[in-house]
Order: sequence, then C-alpha cells, then structure tokens
Amino acid sequence: MRPVFYIVAANLLMFALQMIVPGFTEMFALTPALATSGMFWQFVSYMFLHGSFWHITINMFVLLIFAPRIEEIVGKTRFLLLYFASGIFSGIFYLFLTGTNSQILMLGASGAVYAIVAAFAILYPKEVIFVYFMPLPAAVVLVLLVLMESFFGFFNLQAGVANFGHLGGLIAGAVLMIYWKKKKIAERKQILEYVVHI
Repeated sequence: MRPVFYIVAANLLMFALQMIVPGFTEMFALTPALATSGMFWQFVSYMFLHGSFWHITINMFVLLIFAPRIEEIVGKTRFLLLYFASGIFSGIFYLFLTGTNSQILMLGASGAVYAIVAAFAILYPKEVIFVYFMPLPAAVVLVLLVLMESFFGFFNLQAGVANFGHLGGLIAGAVLMIYWKKKKIAERKQILEYVVHI
C-alpha cells in the first residue's frame, strides 16, 4: 500500500481522537511555548491534527491528488522524507518568524501538503493545475502560492491561518526536490562520461 494512504489514515484517526478525547488537541498541536520547552513531539504530531472537518478534507484531498505522482518518481523512502522533513521545517519556520513564546496552537497537515505541491511543481513545471477552475502551469501556481502566503503572513490578513507555516512547507518541498533533481542529473552525466570513456 502506498505511504500516502497510511498518512491519510493516521490523519483521520487523530482527527477522531480530537473529537472524543478531552485535551488531546492541546497536547499534540504545536504550541510554540511548549514545543520549545520540552514537548518536542509537537513538531511532528501537529501535522496529524486539524481544526475542522473542512480543514482535514481539503488537505487530504490535495495530498491524494499529488502524492502518488511524487512517490512514483522519488520512491517511498524519499517521499516520506519529503513529507515529514517539510512538515517539521514548516513548524520551525513558523516559530522562527512568529516567536517561541506564543500560546496559540498551530495544527494541520497544510505545511507538509504544500511541500508536496511544491515538489510537484518542480518536477512538472508545465503541467496544468486548476486553481478555482482556472488552468495554470504548476510553476506559476508555486510562485503565486509563495507570493500569497508571504503577503498574507506579513500583513496578518488571514486570522487563524498559519501562512508562514504554509510558506515554510513550500520552501522545504521546493528545495528538497530541486536538490534531488540536480543530483539525478549529475548522476546521469557521470554515467554518460563513464560510457564515453569506455
């Protein structure tokens, strides 16, 4: 079974626990003041929590659209590294820009999901993605997302939305995929040089 299906199942389970277990969200969401003072698991666990049914539905829907294509190219291990490393970086980036003393909860798979979208845009820059029924090249969508999340974040225009967390995920996903893409090109060149010398 694809790793993405396990990730979706884990998100659904955690969301169900949020609904029935008192204090569950507060314990496992990313609270800056707590995460930096010993509750380090929150940098991972927050990715499996969500604020509403709509929140988790959108994240899992987008993940299921883009994740299989990414996994086919990079493999299961790198896909999981991309997802979790980007999600963790998303949380760290959010704390870096907003401070570590806040008691405001951050939760959601959005940072990791945005990383998958960014990776897709790096791999398939010309592939068309429909944004509000408007067809746009994936590379254009990536640039727009970076600009929008930066703008909304710096001017604090979306209350209750961790725009800097989204931005952190976009950055991490793009950087990792660019690195792997360049590494693969370099490996191909080495193989070609070896064949020519033979």
